This record gives sequence, C-alpha cells and structure tokens, in this order.
Amino acid sequence: MSALSARAGSVEVRGGSQDSRDEILKAAMHLFASRGFHETSMSEVAREARVSKALIFWHFKTKEELFVAVLNRLLEPYFIDFSEEAGVLDERAQLRKLVEFYLLFVRDNASSVRFFIAQMLHDQHFAEGLNEQVLKLYSGYRNMLIELISRAQEKNLCSRQFTPAAAAGFLLSALNGILIEHLFVQNHPLDPESATAMVSGWLFGEDLKPADREGKAFA
Repeated sequence: MSALSARAGSVEVRGGSQDSRDEILKAAMHLFASRGFHETSMSEVAREARVSKALIFWHFKTKEELFVAVLNRLLEPYFIDFSEEAGVLDERAQLRKLVEFYLLFVRDNASSVRFFIAQMLHDQHFAEGLNEQVLKLYSGYRNMLIELISRAQEKNLCSRQFTPAAAAGFLLSALNGILIEHLFVQNHPLDPESATAMVSGWLFGEDLKPADREGKAFA
C-alpha cells in the first residue's frame, strides 16, 4: 500500500470514528445494563455494535475503560446549564425548572438510573469511583437549589420558614422519594407537571389544583 493510500485510509477511520464510537457505547450501555460488567465480553459488544473487535480496542484499551466511557455518557444529561434561563427567569421560575428537569430526566432515562443504582450497590470494583462522580453531581445540584432558594427568600419569592440548606435538603428528599417510587414501584407512572405543582405548593405557598390536593395526580 502506498503512503498516500495509507494516509487516506487513516483519514477515513478518523472521519467515521465518532460514529463508530457512539455505536460501541450504545451497544455496551445496553449489554452492561442487561448482563452486567463481568458477564459482558468485548466480543459481544462488537457483535451488538456491528463493528470489529479490533475497532473497539482502537477506541478503548480495556473493558474497564469502555465501562467508564459508558458511565460518562450516561452522566452527560445530568449536567444542566441554566445560564440562558438565569437571564430571563426569576429565581422562583428557575427553581421550578430545576425540579422539572430532574423529574423529566428520571422519567426519560429510567433504565440508565437503574443501571447506576445497580452498579453502586452490587459492583464493588466500580462503586467507589462511581459514587464519587454521582456525589459530585448531586452536590452541584444541591448547591444550585440552595443558592436559588436563598435569592428567592431575599426577594420574598418563597417561604422563609426554613433555611435555604434545610429547604433544599427536604426538596431533594422528596425528589429522591419520587425517583424510588417511579423506578421500583409497579404501575407508578411519573407525572412531572403534577410533581412540580406539589413542590411549588410547599415551597412557594401556591394553591394546588384539586386533583393535586387529593393526590390523584400520582395515582
């Protein structure tokens, strides 16, 4: 093969590298979630992704590196950028958005969240590093809530009965309870709109719809 054709082949591989990497990550995500890390082989990932095993190792040196890449891909939706919202919404509206985005993410990514929980509980090999990443995200989300609640209280936009940290802690406990029920209680659909209305009722003292008062929205 001439140097020119070898160079062209290299360019072709690089050009399609992102597409092939995405297919590998999708396949690995599905197999790790359904079979677990230890029961999934790189050959199975290659068959699922319809690529060669050599191409997988071109992207990822080891199965552990592939697994970490899958975790990072799953974590991407957790990063919420509120820079645009902050410019046009007041603190009360931003708090509603934070709650709504959390609930929408849980509803739309239930399988990924279950995958996280399973790995954290059952796979000690990865639990420590995974816990660190999740706790970092959780801490960032909590700090955003505390900051917004503090500013909202200063402007009398929400109740000042509790400290911002206490209010954020209670709010997170409620959201995590909704997450657990949605993931592990059968026939328990998640309604982000109703849940956000209930949170607004507690935090802002807003009137709830009759269905929300009676708890029918979560039936």
